[in-house]
Amino acid sequence: MDPRKIYILVVAILLGIFVVAQNKSFNKLDVLSRDGKSNVFQEIQILKEKNLSLKSEMDDLEANLKLLTSQGDALKAIDDEIKRYTKISGQSPIFGPGFYIKFEGKITTPWLVDFINELWSTGAQAVAVNGIRITNETVGFDSLPQGQVLLNGSILSSPFVIEVIGESSTILGNIEVGGGILQRMKAALPGMKVSYERKDIIQMQ
Repeated sequence: MDPRKIYILVVAILLGIFVVAQNKSFNKLDVLSRDGKSNVFQEIQILKEKNLSLKSEMDDLEANLKLLTSQGDALKAIDDEIKRYTKISGQSPIFGPGFYIKFEGKITTPWLVDFINELWSTGAQAVAVNGIRITNETVGFDSLPQGQVLLNGSILSSPFVIEVIGESSTILGNIEVGGGILQRMKAALPGMKVSYERKDIIQMQ
């Protein structure tokens, strides 16, 4: 065979092999590229699903937290009411900061009752008159001759010393305000004298 033809044949064969190899290489790259994109998109989708799941869990946790908080507030309010009722009912001894207030002179029973009611409404936790604690089972007040008062079967006379457990600043601020209970009592009961003393601890049975 002519050496020239042999040379051309060898070159053609080599070129064919190169083209086939190149085509396979491109096909592999294309597959890898497609697979890479597919994997990336799949990972992104998984991340999105995980984020949605986490957000849902966070929403559930926040809802549960709000529910527990509101339930806790309700339970605390109920507990506070129970404690307040226990104090008012006189079922147990009580002690705490407060003040003494003393009325001297002629004090009528209706005014004394109004004053004690004002103490309750302004935050008093416990009240006693001349050593007798006022509770929801208190019997009286009844008016007697000579300005005396019958309370729980005991006869009380002026001066009336009222013990109060509670926030002194708040309670005294309310009863001393212009037009308040003390000012009205002084106007209605000439000669009445009022004095008070704050105490760090007052104890009632």
